[in-house]
Amino acid sequence: MKRRESLGRGRNSLWKVILRCLPMLLLKMMKRETDMAFAISAYFPLGFYQGSDSGGRPEEFPSLCRLYSALVSVAYLTFGFEQVDANRNLTDDQIREALNWLEDNPPQGMLLPHAVKADSRAVAYRNKGNVQNRKKPKDKVSSTTAHIATAYEQHPESGRLLTWIWHECPSSTARMVLSWLCNEVPYLGEACSPVELNTYEDYVLPSGVDEQLWTLSPDSALTNIRKRGKPVAYPKKGRLDDLKQAFVAANPKPKGKKNLTVSDKEDEQNFLNEYPLAQTEGKARYLSSAARKQREVLKAPWVMALYLEINAIACNGDIKNSSEWKPQESEFVNWAVALHRFLVKEWGIDPSPALVGKYAPGIARPANNVSIQIIDADFKQRYSQQIRDDVVKLNPGFLILIPSDMSKGDIGKLRDVCAGAEGKSLYYAPEKSTLRIGKVTTVDAEHFWKPVAPGMCRYWAVRPMAIAETRPIPDIKLHRKWGVYEALCLSIGHVWRSQYPQSSEGSREERYWNIVDAVSAKTSHFRIYNYRTVHRANMTDYVHRANGSNILHGMNALIAISDVGESLDCAAMAIGQSRHLGGGFLVPADFAVSVCQSDDDFEKGIPTWLK
Repeated sequence: MKRRESLGRGRNSLWKVILRCLPMLLLKMMKRETDMAFAISAYFPLGFYQGSDSGGRPEEFPSLCRLYSALVSVAYLTFGFEQVDANRNLTDDQIREALNWLEDNPPQGMLLPHAVKADSRAVAYRNKGNVQNRKKPKDKVSSTTAHIATAYEQHPESGRLLTWIWHECPSSTARMVLSWLCNEVPYLGEACSPVELNTYEDYVLPSGVDEQLWTLSPDSALTNIRKRGKPVAYPKKGRLDDLKQAFVAANPKPKGKKNLTVSDKEDEQNFLNEYPLAQTEGKARYLSSAARKQREVLKAPWVMALYLEINAIACNGDIKNSSEWKPQESEFVNWAVALHRFLVKEWGIDPSPALVGKYAPGIARPANNVSIQIIDADFKQRYSQQIRDDVVKLNPGFLILIPSDMSKGDIGKLRDVCAGAEGKSLYYAPEKSTLRIGKVTTVDAEHFWKPVAPGMCRYWAVRPMAIAETRPIPDIKLHRKWGVYEALCLSIGHVWRSQYPQSSEGSREERYWNIVDAVSAKTSHFRIYNYRTVHRANMTDYVHRANGSNILHGMNALIAISDVGESLDCAAMAIGQSRHLGGGFLVPADFAVSVCQSDDDFEKGIPTWLK
C-alpha cells in the first residue's frame, strides 16, 4: 500500500510539472511576439527569494550577477569546467562560450513578479565555514543583519515568473550549455531559497504583464541619481577571471598538494559577501512601464551603418580617382537601387527581410528597412565640418544604414557580403560610369554627425528631397485639406512608428490623419518650418517604384527634433518614400541659439524668422 501511495505521489508531481510547463509551451508555439528571442526564468518552489547584493544589502530580486555566479558554480562543480577529465558532457570551450555571452550583455527586459518584502532589525550569527590552512580547523562565525526573504506572487501556469529577457538569441551551442547549466542550479542567493531555472528560445511574453515588465534604459544607472528606474547588477567582461581569483584567495593551495582545497562554505551568499567583485560588476538601469511612457524617448531608426567605399571610377575607358565621384542628384536613387540589387544577388538564397523589405505573412512589418544613401565628393566637401572625422577620411561611397530591429546574424551576413564585394564593379546604365567597390567600414549610425557646436542649435534639411508617401487625403469630417505640412508629418510618423503607432481601427485615411495629429501636437518631438514643394523636370528619377495613381510630390523643410536630452542630433536619418533608396536624407542646418525664441512646449526653441 505504501508503495502504491508513493507511486501515486510521483505521478501527481509529474503531472504538476507538466501542467506548469504546458502553458509556456503553448505560448511558444503561438509565437505571438517574436522580438523577445531568448529568456531564462526562475521559479522558487517555496515562494520566496533570500539574498543580498555585493554591498551586503538585501536584494528584492536576484541580479544577473547572481545568476551568472550560480552558473559558474555549476560549471565547475557539476560539469568539471577547466578540470582534467576526459568523460565530460560539456567541453571547456562550450562552457566558456556560454559564459562569455552573458558577460557585458545585460538583458533587454526583466519580468519582475509582485514582491512583498519585510524589514528586520534582527541580528543573525552565522557559521561561514571552516578556516583553512590551520592545524586545527576553526569555524568562522560572524554577525550580520538578519535577512528576511522576499515573497513572490508567482504564476507558473501562465508564465508570470521572474524572467530575464534578451532580444537576441545566443548561438545554438551557448543555448544548449545555458540550458544544461540552468537545470543544475539548486538555489539562488542563500541555500534556503531553492530555484528551478528554465531557458526559452523564441520567448513569448505572457499577456497582461505590462506593469511587471522592466526594460533596459540606454542610460547608465549612474548617469543621474534622480532618474527613475531600477539599478541592476550585471557581469562585465572579465567577470569569470575575477571569480576565479576570488576563489583562489578563498581557497589557498596547501603546501605539498597539487589540487586546491575547497573550503566548506555554507552557500554562495557567504562567498560573495566576503569577496565582493566590484571591478567587473556593471550597473544597468531598467524602466517600468510608467517611466517609459513618461520619458517618451525617441530611438534612432538606424543604429549602425556599413560604409562601402568607392576605389575608382571608369568612364569611357578612363580610370578616375574616386574623389571625383559626383553623381547628379537625379542619379541617387538609381545608384542606390543598383547597389541594392547587387547586395541581394551576392547574398544568395533567403536574403534578410530587412534588406529586401519582404516579410512572411503574419509578421508585423517594421517601420524601417536597410537604407542606402549616397555619400559623394560634393557631400563630403559640403559637410566636412559636421561629419565625423573617421568618416571624412574615407573615400566617397555608400552609407548602408542598418535598422534597429535587424538581427545580429543578418547584420554579420550583410557585412560579409560587403567585404566580399571589394574589387567588383557596379553600374546601372551603359552610358553611365562604372564604379569599382572598395573596402567596407562599420560606422555608428547614431553618431554619424559630430555633436552640435556650443552656442549652436541643430535643425535638419532634406537631401535632395523627401517624396510624399500618399496622395492628398482631405479630412471630410473636419474639413481639413492635405498639404505639404501634412505629408511631412506622415513621413516622420512612419519612420518613428513605434512612437506614433497606427491604430487598426478606422479607414486608412483616418489612421493617417491620426499620425499627422500626433506629430503636429504641442507635446510632439518634432517641429516643421519653412515647408515647401520641390519640383523637378522628371520626378520619376527620385523614386524607385510609385503608384501610378499618385502624383509625385517632392518636399523640403526645416525640421527640428527635440527629445528631452536623448538627442538625435548626431544620428543618420531619412524620411519619405525614397528613404531606403537614396532619398530623404536629413542633413544638419546649424545656427546660433541666440536667434531662437524660447518655447515652453519645445526645448530647442523657435528661430525668430520663423516665429
